[in-house]
Amino acid sequence: MRAAKEGIPVKKEKEKKKKRTRTAEEPERAELAGLPQAPEPDGTKDSLELLHRKLGGKWKPRILWVLRGGESLRYREIKAGVAGITDMMLSQSLRELSEEGMVERRQFQEIPPRVEYQITPVGAGALPGLELLAKWIKNNFE
Repeated sequence: MRAAKEGIPVKKEKEKKKKRTRTAEEPERAELAGLPQAPEPDGTKDSLELLHRKLGGKWKPRILWVLRGGESLRYREIKAGVAGITDMMLSQSLRELSEEGMVERRQFQEIPPRVEYQITPVGAGALPGLELLAKWIKNNFE
């Protein structure tokens, strides 16, 4: 308090660092490192980016896996099936999966309120791919 009255700054504001963005003229990192570039099939890079947006992270695939049986589950049942997930991450992931059409959210007008979640055909379509990836991980990294 005394320092502020005497005109001595208490804290200096940190200057914000500007984020560097890559321009279209700049080469990719692999090109800079001199690494060979594998040819990409048309749209593969875009598809991988879309895959990451839709199913990226550690929770969404696990949630879909818990719902794979097709039956409706309540929030606490899903949470019990996904070890280590917090309430905030489960709520956010279920909301995103619902918005993407992979999970259906049904709210019942009852007291106490009841909400159930069920995998949709779109979400179920991702399960064979998730299973193949899980087998590949097990065969190559365990």
